[in-house]
Amino acid sequence: MLIRSELLLLPLLLGLAGAVQATEECATAVQCNQVGSAAYQDGRFEQAIEAFERQLRRVEEGDTAQLELALNNLILANLRAGDAGMARAWLGVALDNNLSGSSTRLHLRKVAETLNYPALSASPVGRYLRYGGQAVWSELLISEDGNGGYHASFSPVRAGARVEEYGPAAIGELDGKLVGDGVQMRLEDASLDSGCAVQLLREGIELRVQEVFAEGCQDYGGMGISVGGRYIKVSR
Repeated sequence: MLIRSELLLLPLLLGLAGAVQATEECATAVQCNQVGSAAYQDGRFEQAIEAFERQLRRVEEGDTAQLELALNNLILANLRAGDAGMARAWLGVALDNNLSGSSTRLHLRKVAETLNYPALSASPVGRYLRYGGQAVWSELLISEDGNGGYHASFSPVRAGARVEEYGPAAIGELDGKLVGDGVQMRLEDASLDSGCAVQLLREGIELRVQEVFAEGCQDYGGMGISVGGRYIKVSR
């Protein structure tokens, strides 16, 4: 008979064993595509998305057709999982890579039909993502501050080459008050040196962050960390 500690440990060991098995079955892009497709057909969309992200990492610097396949897998799996915002984010990665195959064009229409663009772009409040490669995203959360204004919380990451084994190569954290009209805003009350400005420009579901690059201005994270770049809003 298992004692209580063994009963608690058994699910953990089974979970670790499942993770190891999934890794072994998903060592190549072809295997990841097969594992993800099987999970998708079973309705296990979270597992499918994880496998398709691993597929993407194995083809991101290689064949364009394989890159388009992996990205379209992610678009479709997120649509079926009910996350049209995330599907739009992956579609953006495909478009940024100048991919325009038949599947990408089909999913462009499906995302446009599914995503409620007016509701998503009505307010700055929500979750924004910036793609960093290797299926890794930096995050920006904008919330109401309770005084009629907005608060921004940045979680930038730099993926690095071995993100699956070791996680992101660098991470950061930057928070502050947003001052502006909801379209053009600047970050205040953040732990930044004088002159280290961060500005946000919002248009629809896209948001551009501009920051000063100078000594001390990127001390909110590890080497190579920045909050600057183009973000897309995925949820309210």
